[in-house]
Amino acid sequence: MEKTINYLAFGDSLTVGFGDPTGLGFVVLYQQWVAQLLHVPVTLQHAGTNGATTTELLNQLETDANLQAKVRDADVITITAGGNDLIQAAIPFFFENDSQYLKTALQVYEANYRKLVEVIDHLHQGSAKPYVMALIGLYNPLPQVPDSAYWVQRFNLILRKLEQPHIIHVQVYDAFIDKDDSYLADDYIHPNEQGYEAVARQVERTVPVQRLQDLII
Repeated sequence: MEKTINYLAFGDSLTVGFGDPTGLGFVVLYQQWVAQLLHVPVTLQHAGTNGATTTELLNQLETDANLQAKVRDADVITITAGGNDLIQAAIPFFFENDSQYLKTALQVYEANYRKLVEVIDHLHQGSAKPYVMALIGLYNPLPQVPDSAYWVQRFNLILRKLEQPHIIHVQVYDAFIDKDDSYLADDYIHPNEQGYEAVARQVERTVPVQRLQDLII
């Protein structure tokens, strides 16, 4: 029987593809690329929620039995999370110039993301089949906010610390530098079609091909 790759896209509005008029986002582009690379069908399970914070995504993962089943079946998982944590903290920071808002958001983000990875790994325990988890890093969604670049990099550092052989941090920050006009949608926060293509290309470049090939052996 022909092998099928099960791809679960989990996360916030970047997983939804918000801002892309084509509706594809990076998720469908990556699905198509994996199918072409491995020459096997790739089924896509979409679990994206506009506006979701890491707290809300973790709650969904811990309580939604349907999502948990999708996690267990997944060979490839991509996660986008943290942008809303950053934005919600950046707004009061911008008006009050109190970095404690961002420090607290960073602490919550790290605790939640570590737990997200822990829960996913736990759900996969007992399964002999390998799987790959790609953690999509943050670009700077608020370049107009002072010190935002510094804090985005602090958030991304957390993902680098979570890397394991099957957990890959996909760095997209550099791809968006000085590309606000060409990569961002009209809201100047979410990517547009070109921006999502850039994210997809970064996932393709970063997730080792051998890891994907191991999924069909």
